[in-house]
Amino acid sequence: MDQYGKIFVVVVVLAVILIGVFIYLFILDRRIGKMEKFLKEKERNPTP
Repeated sequence: MDQYGKIFVVVVVLAVILIGVFIYLFILDRRIGKMEKFLKEKERNPTP
């Protein structure tokens, strides 16, 4: 019974780490998308 508890803890820790990585990648993707959009707008309308 004790082994199953340890395996459960390992699975939960790995799941939390993976969820954190996916959330980080999602936020990073949104930031990069905003930066790309900003740069495209800047290319279209250069300021003198």
